[in-house]
Amino acid sequence: MPVRAVTFDVYSAMFDTVGGLTGALTAFFRTRGITADAAATGRAWRRAQMDYLLLANSLDREPASNRAAIEASARHTLRAFAPPAAPPREGGVAPAEMDALVAAWERLPAWPEAAEVLADVRRRPLPLGVLSNGDYGMLDALMRTFPVRFDRIVSVEGGKFKPHPSVYRKALTEMGVPVDDLLHVAGSPSDAAGATAAGIRTIWINRASDAVLDPRFAPAHQSSDLRGVLALL
Repeated sequence: MPVRAVTFDVYSAMFDTVGGLTGALTAFFRTRGITADAAATGRAWRRAQMDYLLLANSLDREPASNRAAIEASARHTLRAFAPPAAPPREGGVAPAEMDALVAAWERLPAWPEAAEVLADVRRRPLPLGVLSNGDYGMLDALMRTFPVRFDRIVSVEGGKFKPHPSVYRKALTEMGVPVDDLLHVAGSPSDAAGATAAGIRTIWINRASDAVLDPRFAPAHQSSDLRGVLALL
C-alpha cells in the first residue's frame, strides 16, 4: 500500500530529549552548587515524565497536559536535592528554576541525522506531521528551531496521552488519510505499540535496541536511526 502521509514522534524519534534535559540540569546543579550526575538525573526525569503520562491516562481525571507532566516529574526527580526547609509538595524547585527547566523542552537538540533525513522526506509529495504528547505551544516553539517545515502539529493536549487509541485516530483525521495510507515514525516502545495496535504502518526508531512489552504489538519495521525511514519510503 502506498504511503500518502507521514507523522513523526518528537521527543524520542526526532530530538534527543535526555541530552537536552542533561544540559538544563547541569546549569541547575551548577547554580545550586550541587555535585551530581546530570545525565543520570536527566534519564530519571524522562522516565518519571513518561510514567506520569501513563498514570494520567489510567486515572482519567483531567485532560492531557505535558507541561503538568514535566513539572510534576521534575519535582519528583529533584526532591532529593531540595533544601531541608523546602515544602515537599514543591520539591524545592523555585518558580524561576522550574521555568528554566520547562524551557529546555522547547530547545532540545535534534538527533544528528534528523535534519538531513527530514529534508529528504520533505522533498517528496507527502504531507508531514508531528504526532506528540507535547502541548501545542511547546511543540510549536520546538519545531521552529528545526530547519524543515511540517504541515501539521498533532498534539494530544486536552485529550489523552499516547498510546491511547484516540491519539492515533486524531492523527488520521488531522492528516486527512485513511489508516492504510499513514506511516508513523515512533520513538518509544509505547508509541510503537500504540500506533501498531491502531493498525497504522509503523517504523520504530529503536536507538537502544529495546523491545515492546507485548510482542503482539511489535511494529513491522525498526531502525537504529531515522535513516531507516528513507529506506522504507
